[in-house]
Amino acid sequence: MKKFITVLFVITLVLSFSGSVFAEDMPEGKAYPAGPIQKAERGFMNAVFGWTEIPKRIVDKTRETNPIKGVFLGLFQGTCKAFARTVSGAAELVTFPIGGYDKPAVLPDMPAAK
Repeated sequence: MKKFITVLFVITLVLSFSGSVFAEDMPEGKAYPAGPIQKAERGFMNAVFGWTEIPKRIVDKTRETNPIKGVFLGLFQGTCKAFARTVSGAAELVTFPIGGYDKPAVLPDMPAAK
């Protein structure tokens, strides 16, 4: 079990920093080319952090409407979006060697705060 956790940690580190290595070599304003590593990274991040859509949507809806409506509406919308993000992330993680590198299933690519 300890070996498994160590390997998982190393894979997470490699996937987390893979984009920053290529980004330094690219000219200003150009994105690095999409490939299997970026698809695996996107899938991993969406599968692991998909649940962050729930509190994000609650906060967003609470800012737009009153707090009570924001909590219930945000909880519903966040749960739907989190489910979609987690499932699509798992699918991308499984199918990362196959093409479609520049077409994320859920937009934006990864959960982000406003």
